[in-house]
Amino acid sequence: MKRLKFVFKILFIVVGFKLLTGIVLFLTEPLGLTAKNENRTYHCPPEISDFLLLEKERLLKKQRELESRERELKLLEKRIEEQINALRQLSLEVEEKLNRISAIQDERVKLLVKAYSEMKPTKAAQQLMNMDKEMAVKILSQLKSSQVASILSAMPPEKAAILAEALSGHPPREY
Repeated sequence: MKRLKFVFKILFIVVGFKLLTGIVLFLTEPLGLTAKNENRTYHCPPEISDFLLLEKERLLKKQRELESRERELKLLEKRIEEQINALRQLSLEVEEKLNRISAIQDERVKLLVKAYSEMKPTKAAQQLMNMDKEMAVKILSQLKSSQVASILSAMPPEKAAILAEALSGHPPREY
């Protein structure tokens, strides 16, 4: 009888230990799935396994497509950046050329101003009346006030009034 009790105790301990390890394994590996190192091997129905493999392939394909698109976008971004830099450079060159043209025009206007300042007022008045109004105003605005007065007095009153208003910078008024 003592022996029988002893056997039951050992049997109870062994069964309890097996049951306890089974419970621990069940809790650490849900649904009876087992993992081996980094490569996971799952014991599951073939339908689920096939579905998971197809889904994995689909996701990998999608990831490759996204990586490819990302490379394309980076390449396009680089090209756009190069084009922007080229346009900036071109803009600087154009601005520099426009400044040179403006400087040349200013020099030419100065030459005209010097020429008109040395002309007789009647001759200067005749030429300025036949000239573009803006150019005439540019020239007159750089002459001395006494020279402007002499030239405007040599013009017909209507033309002199138009140029005088333009020289003032105020818009022409209607009477």
